[in-house]
Amino acid sequence: MPLLLISSTTIAQQATAMRLAKIEIVGLQRYQQEQIIAASGLQIGQHVDVAMFDAAAQKLLSLGIFKSVRFRYHFNDNQMTVTFQVEEAQGAFPVIFDNFVWFSNKELADAVRRELPVFDGTAPDTSGAINAITKALERLLQERNIPAHVEYLPSANQAGANVQHVFSASGLSIPICSVNFPGASSAQEVELLKRSKPLLNTEYSMQFVTAFVKANLVPAYRQRGYLRANFAAPQPKVDPSPAGNCKGVSLALPVEEGAVYNWAGAELTGNAALTTQELESALGMRSSEVADGLKIDKGLEAMMAAYGKKGYVKARVKASPTFDDATHHVTYHLEITEGAQYHMGELMVVGLSESDERRLRDRWKLKSGDIYDASYLDEFVKKVVMEGRMFGGRPRTVGMSARPNLQSLTVDVTIKFN
Repeated sequence: MPLLLISSTTIAQQATAMRLAKIEIVGLQRYQQEQIIAASGLQIGQHVDVAMFDAAAQKLLSLGIFKSVRFRYHFNDNQMTVTFQVEEAQGAFPVIFDNFVWFSNKELADAVRRELPVFDGTAPDTSGAINAITKALERLLQERNIPAHVEYLPSANQAGANVQHVFSASGLSIPICSVNFPGASSAQEVELLKRSKPLLNTEYSMQFVTAFVKANLVPAYRQRGYLRANFAAPQPKVDPSPAGNCKGVSLALPVEEGAVYNWAGAELTGNAALTTQELESALGMRSSEVADGLKIDKGLEAMMAAYGKKGYVKARVKASPTFDDATHHVTYHLEITEGAQYHMGELMVVGLSESDERRLRDRWKLKSGDIYDASYLDEFVKKVVMEGRMFGGRPRTVGMSARPNLQSLTVDVTIKFN
């Protein structure tokens, strides 16, 4: 809960207003003193009293960017100095205006600064900041007579990271009527239009479109060797004179294609358990072929799978491309961290009769202490269980897990039948 405390080096209330000579802000980390002074509403030279300091502190606290605000003051002759001691709220997360297609980003930011003067594109996770942004956006919609209201939804990935404050306008349909690709070559545009068909007539959302581009359009370039192709932020535009039945936005997805790169080779470091030749074979790239980014991704996965078959289940690779723009070749620097070699631990079987469990264990070839093959579990379940070899063709629902033990360097396997 935000906290407001007041202290004074003199009398608790001063009956006569005095001239404000100086304002100090102590405790700032992210924000500038000038910003906070402006947000307080106080001005040097004005006549003030303690009630005005209290109101200024309350105003700062209501911004939602401070966990606590305290102030103290003193006076000399007929002049007063006030010091605000602030504690900033933790966190500064990006603010996303998801579908306010009627306004530019500058218009949106300027509107928010009318309520939250220190707004810089981010906001802490406080109700005060969220309410201020919501109020600003609601006012902007009303000023333009747009029959929509503002909804707020926090966003994060499955791990709870990459937190974002997402604001959207709801209550109004905003379909995507057309898609175009400024900067795309004619050859690539044909493929992009084909891949972007699922966007047509869907409701516009910057977050959705951005994710769609990353998952569907960027791979179209990477597969053809355009490893540095880059899409700018989506640019929706309200069509004032729509053709046909679609009354929404035309969507521009600007792209910088860059050059097509060919494969120059890979430079490996950190490998000992597997030879460079073995890893290059798993990678599967040939000198001077088009550097197909999707093929490279699969090759890196194959390298890690090769380590997994040897018991290195924690092996990782860090890939860093170096581009030669003169020859349009790319070299990948592959830094490998092999980790420890793991061995087979316990096999646990759940949900089978004693006879069926015994039959399954007879077919399981990895014995306790054997070098653990990370590919074996999937292959075993697919061939022995899922294809019906265990149960005379009767289908069974199977769950499986492999849990590495960091202390014993073993992997315990569980196969569960439902």
